[in-house]
Amino acid sequence: METNAPSKTPAALALLRTAVLAHLAVILWEGVTAGNLVTTPISMEALYLHYYGAFVMHAVAAVQLGAAAWLWWGPGRARRGAPALLVISVPALLLGLAQAATGTFGVLQAHVPMAVVLTGLVAWSAALAWRR
Repeated sequence: METNAPSKTPAALALLRTAVLAHLAVILWEGVTAGNLVTTPISMEALYLHYYGAFVMHAVAAVQLGAAAWLWWGPGRARRGAPALLVISVPALLLGLAQAATGTFGVLQAHVPMAVVLTGLVAWSAALAWRR
């Protein structure tokens, strides 16, 4: 007797999807706090929230990278789409670090465009993670 039960999502893919959603959520948080920084005279609260949010973003990006590597090289290795997710997750982590450095040193002319590119990379990885 055959059943048409839905296939179970591999743990690596579930972790990757969770990390990508968290990464997108933190990017949204960073955008909101950045908006507070540029619209209010001096908001130390927004500055602290934006500053510490960057650390959370780096941690989530590292989890995303680790999950993408696990999906590609781990047990039950996924062959389709996994290399692209890994290739996108590496620059997402590195660009996030570089983007934070430009923000720390006040180079907003680079910081803001890098944030836009980072958002695109993470959104692309989310699309790929749910396409699987």
